[in-house]
Amino acid sequence: MCTFPDPQAAQQYTYVQKLRDKGQVLPLYTPLADNEMRISFMGSVMPPSRLAQAEMSVFVEIGPWVKAAPMYRGNEAYGHATESFIFDCGSGVSANYSAMGIAFRKMNKIFLNHLHADHMNDLAHIYCFGGAGDRHFPMYVWGPGPSEIKNPYSPPGQLYYPDGTRTYCEKIREAMRWHTESFSFQPTADKNYVVPKPEDWGVPGPLKPVSDDPDWDGYAMIPIELPWREVGGVAYNDATTGVKITHYPVIHARQGALGYKLEWTPKGASKPLTMIYTSDTKPEWNSVKQARNPDKTGVNQGVDVLIHEMILPAEAWALKMMGVPEPPAGPARMYFQEYVKHLKLIEESSHTPQGAFGYLLSQVQPRPRVTVACHFPVSDDTVQCALKSVQAHCPEIEKVGDKLTWAFDRMVIRVFAGDPKPPIIEQVMADPILQFTFSPPAVIYDDRSPKYRNADGSMNPYAQIDRAAEIPWQDENGQINYCEDGY
Repeated sequence: MCTFPDPQAAQQYTYVQKLRDKGQVLPLYTPLADNEMRISFMGSVMPPSRLAQAEMSVFVEIGPWVKAAPMYRGNEAYGHATESFIFDCGSGVSANYSAMGIAFRKMNKIFLNHLHADHMNDLAHIYCFGGAGDRHFPMYVWGPGPSEIKNPYSPPGQLYYPDGTRTYCEKIREAMRWHTESFSFQPTADKNYVVPKPEDWGVPGPLKPVSDDPDWDGYAMIPIELPWREVGGVAYNDATTGVKITHYPVIHARQGALGYKLEWTPKGASKPLTMIYTSDTKPEWNSVKQARNPDKTGVNQGVDVLIHEMILPAEAWALKMMGVPEPPAGPARMYFQEYVKHLKLIEESSHTPQGAFGYLLSQVQPRPRVTVACHFPVSDDTVQCALKSVQAHCPEIEKVGDKLTWAFDRMVIRVFAGDPKPPIIEQVMADPILQFTFSPPAVIYDDRSPKYRNADGSMNPYAQIDRAAEIPWQDENGQINYCEDGY
C-alpha cells in the first residue's frame, strides 16, 4: 500500500517541467505534417476537476494541414487539420480549448463514450457558443443508444428510461432554447456548407437534427446513436480522408459505455496509424483484443496509442480525499475504513485501478507504441505509486516517459506514419498557451440571413427585446448621454 507523507510531492507534477526543460514543447498553431496524427489532452482527470486538470476530453487531428483561405494567408491560426474529432468533453475543458487556440469551427464532431457528466458537461458550452461563434454548420454527436436497463420503479408504459444519446441531445437542445434563440439575431449558417449524406461518413443511420433546426444551421444538433453491443461496429468511415472510427462495449456503471478505435491511413502509407480511447471502464477483454489489433490472418499488429483510464486503489484514494498521509489511528480509523468501503464499490462498478491497469497492459502483445493512463489525478506521489503497480506486471517499463505516460492537460502526442514507422512518437507540451485569450481567431463566412432579421434579411439586434427602459446614447433633446461607439 502507498502512503503520501510528502506534502510537496502531492502539489506538483514535475514531469511537465521536464518536458519543457528538454525542449519538448509545441508552439501554438504549429501545422500538422502530412503524415501526422496529433492527440491533445484537453482534460485528463476524474471528478472533481481541479485547477491543474479539467475533466476528460481528447482532441484528435489528422493531417495534412489545410492552409488558410487567401484572406487569412500568413496566419497559421486560420489553418486547420484535414479532420478533427473530440472524444468526450467534461467540465472545464472549454478553457483549455481556448488556451490552445482551437476555434469552434474545429469542434463539430464529438464522440461521447458514455453520458456521465464529467464526460459531456462542456458540450453545452461548445454547442451554445459555437453556433454564435464560427461553427456555422451543425454539431454532430456520436454516442451509445439506450441502455435497455429496466426501470426498477416501472410506471405503466415506461419499463425503460429513454437514456440514449438521441434523448440526451433532444433535452440539451431544448434546455438551451432561450440561449440559442437569443443569439440568432446574427448569422449562424454558412451558405457554402455541404450537408453530408450518411454514406459520406459511413454512419449507421440518418443525419437528422433533434429539433426543427435545418440540417445546415449552426444550432442543428445531430445525434448518431451507436448499437453499443457491437464489437467493431463502424461509427465513422470517410473514404475521402481515410479515417475510420469503430466502437466496442466497455464495462462502466451502466450498460452502454463505449470504447473507440480510430484508424487513419495517410496517403502513401502501407499501414494505418491507430489510436484507442477506452474512456472509463473496468478491466475487460474487449479493450485488450482491440489493442492487440489482429490483421485478417490473425497476426497481432498492435496499436500506436492506447489511452486507457486508471484510478488509485481505494485505500490510496481515501487517503487523498481525507487529506491524510497514511491510514489514521484511533476513532478516525473507522471513518477511513468506511470511506474505503464506499470507494471500493465505485471501483468495482466502474473503474480500473492501477494494478489492474498493469495486468491489462501485460496482456497486450505487442505493446502499444505509447500507452497513456488517463482519468487520473497526477502528482509526483500518485504517479510514482501507480508506476510501481504497473511495473509489477510490466517490468520493462522503467520510468514515466515514452512507453507509458500519464495524461495531463495540454499534453500532446504526435504520431507520424512511416514505412517502417519511426521508433519514437513525440510527446510534447503545448507551450506557450493563451492564458488571457478572448477567443481563438474566427473566420468569416458567406452566411445565410439570420433567423431574426429585418425585412431585407439584414441583422436586427433589437428583434427580441423590449427597449422601453433603455437609456439611449442621445436623448430626445439631442443631449449626448454617452458615446455611441462605446468609448
